[in-house]
Amino acid sequence: MSRISPERGYLLEHIDYDSGAIDGLSAALSVLVDHADNARVVLTNIENGLEGRGRAISKLTGDAGELAQRIRPTAMTMERIVDVLRGYGEAVTQHARTANDLVDQIETAHASALVTAQSASTARRNLEGVADDATATLVAGLQQTLDEADAARDEQDRILADLWSSWEAAYSRWDDAYGAALAALASADTGYARPTLRTAIEALANADSPAEVAAVWASLTDEQRAELFERRPEFIGNLEGVPYPVRFDANRAVYEETVAGGPYGDPLDAQLRQLGEELGPEFAGELVMFHPFEEPQATAAVMYGADVTRDDTGRIVDDPFTGVTNVNTLVGGMFSSLDDLSAWGQSARDLNLFADAYGDAGTRSLTIAWYGYDSPGLATEHTMGSATEGAARLADSLRGLDQEMSAGATSTVIGHSYGSTTAFLAVGGEGADVGVDRLIAVGSAGVPDGYHSSWTGDAPMDYSGVEVYASRAPGDIVARYGEWSSFGHGTDPATIPGAIEFESDGGTAPSLSGTPEDVAGTPGHAAHDGGNSFWGWWETGNGYLSRDAESFRNIANIVANGEVLQ
Repeated sequence: MSRISPERGYLLEHIDYDSGAIDGLSAALSVLVDHADNARVVLTNIENGLEGRGRAISKLTGDAGELAQRIRPTAMTMERIVDVLRGYGEAVTQHARTANDLVDQIETAHASALVTAQSASTARRNLEGVADDATATLVAGLQQTLDEADAARDEQDRILADLWSSWEAAYSRWDDAYGAALAALASADTGYARPTLRTAIEALANADSPAEVAAVWASLTDEQRAELFERRPEFIGNLEGVPYPVRFDANRAVYEETVAGGPYGDPLDAQLRQLGEELGPEFAGELVMFHPFEEPQATAAVMYGADVTRDDTGRIVDDPFTGVTNVNTLVGGMFSSLDDLSAWGQSARDLNLFADAYGDAGTRSLTIAWYGYDSPGLATEHTMGSATEGAARLADSLRGLDQEMSAGATSTVIGHSYGSTTAFLAVGGEGADVGVDRLIAVGSAGVPDGYHSSWTGDAPMDYSGVEVYASRAPGDIVARYGEWSSFGHGTDPATIPGAIEFESDGGTAPSLSGTPEDVAGTPGHAAHDGGNSFWGWWETGNGYLSRDAESFRNIANIVANGEVLQ
């Protein structure tokens, strides 16, 4: 399990930041502000001092004056952003660096505290186990050893407590600065916004969990919520704890605004077109998360199967989780991106269809195709970098999902290839905190080895309370190579204690009507079509997540019934 600070319950983690990049950005924006001010001076001079008469001169001076007025609010907004960045940069330099420097000291102190506690325990057992006829000298020596061991333990506990107190203070100051910066950026271009709106943004930005966000959102007035939706849909659409119907509508509004602002060039334009198809009436996807301009690749998450009703204004008026028994999250691996959404969206819809057919009459499923991180390429797949980044966001997404899910619904995460590395780190590094009930790995490139220092300290990955399932096709040499060549994810998920393996080499499985039918084996590593070998690009319908593959049917039965097909 992750280490948790004793007083405030913070997760012990390194704060990821780049103070140089923050300073560079604020400096670059300052230059732009200066240029804008200079341009405004020039335009004002043209408006007031350009000599001559006639319609052309009048139009030119009028246009110059109008443009000067337009530049002013933009320059003021940029000045506010520069102030925010500078303030946050100072906080990062001071507090985040201090907190990060203390992490290793805390880990070392924990190890020392364990040693001194064991020494004290051994000394106490030795004293308590001394024979009745032991000499007074021996007893006195054992008592002295115990006293010294107790003193060493107490001193190490004090050192550890002081380190924790220092870390919590530094982390809290950084966290406050981060929340303040986020709130300020969210309202940077609303300098004349009513104080109640700014208060709402600050409260949401400073909430530390989906439950806290939900409580803040519930406390807002209808007017505040409407104004937040109007002014900052990209903020509330990606904020875990805001009700999903609001996020669906907010992210759709941002999507439409983004499309209207194009074109941007490929690959983004192509991805936006594909995303539009998935959100259209044929597939009825809903945007759970949307970051179109995130670098190095756009990120998003689309939910399929949400049965929503909209009013005359287009707003959702019901809870999409009503009656839902299973919520599933699909996580792609190497090279996955929004370009693949068509195939992953199809798998999501097929999983809902087959899980509901395999379950009893009350089974109802929702499935999310999750593209929330920079998936690795050939040069980075063997490391934990992409998984560490992706697992942090995936864990947040899963906590938000747990906040919104119907009581008693089952949460299942399915990872393909490196997606399993990311998914298992997100769940095993956080334990039951993310609310996941089942983890499924197909074609796994290996999951985290034992422990991952930036998540669990020196404690092992913890999958207690989570059902683990895994499958690798006999001919999937890509997955095995990913495991063997890795630095940090060389564990076969099938070897995790209690893990259940299922087959993906073909055979028979129930159809939608329940009758047996032939299903395909997965010959290689593909999630969907092709990719099983250098010569198998033409293959279709036999990837791990293809609806007629044995692997996929097993996943559907696990989702519906909590067991593999026999």
